Amino acid sequence: MDKVRILYFLEDLAQEGFITALLKKVAHEESIATDTLVHDIRSARGGSRIINEFRNFIKDTSKVGATEIDFLVVAIDGNCKGYNERVKELDKYIKSNHPFNGRVVYAVPDPHIERWYLMDQRAFRSGIGLDRAPSLPPYKCKRDYYKQVINQALKESNVNSLLGGAEYAERIVDSIENLESLGRQNAGFQSFLENLRRMFRSQIKRVISG
Repeated sequence: MDKVRILYFLEDLAQEGFITALLKKVAHEESIATDTLVHDIRSARGGSRIINEFRNFIKDTSKVGATEIDFLVVAIDGNCKGYNERVKELDKYIKSNHPFNGRVVYAVPDPHIERWYLMDQRAFRSGIGLDRAPSLPPYKCKRDYYKQVINQALKESNVNSLLGGAEYAERIVDSIENLESLGRQNAGFQSFLENLRRMFRSQIKRVISG
């Protein structure tokens, strides 16, 4: 199969680790060899400037050739806005004549990416090698709340981590047995999965028809 070239707009290393691992896992489930994926990762500084950074990113990529990138993955934490409101906020910057129009997959972990790390407690425990995994805590908008839950779980199991667990992202995702079951728990996660699968299937059709 030809290469599938994916451009990413991400907030931080925690997103990079988890989202790219999910891309690989879903590609494998869609019978796309992971060695055909080309990952072009652009990291923003996040925080309150993230929307402005995304808008500038879209302006900068307005002249990208249609054949240079197959699709764009945008991951921005929901920060309690939720999937639909966040996507509406972002999608307005991609005009009808932009090369990425119709070729964007949005990942909106709400409120923060660390909650996605924790959704499958068995995968979290086995992926890191913990004695036990914390139960998925209540939905809260408090800043760094889920980071603190992860850090406490690592500390209790004497696991050293320089990246707050992000270095274990691929192992956690690999340990997830059923992505759709997590989607039933989290509507934003389900939307991301569905749109990603649809995009990968369009790439298969592109290769077959090409």
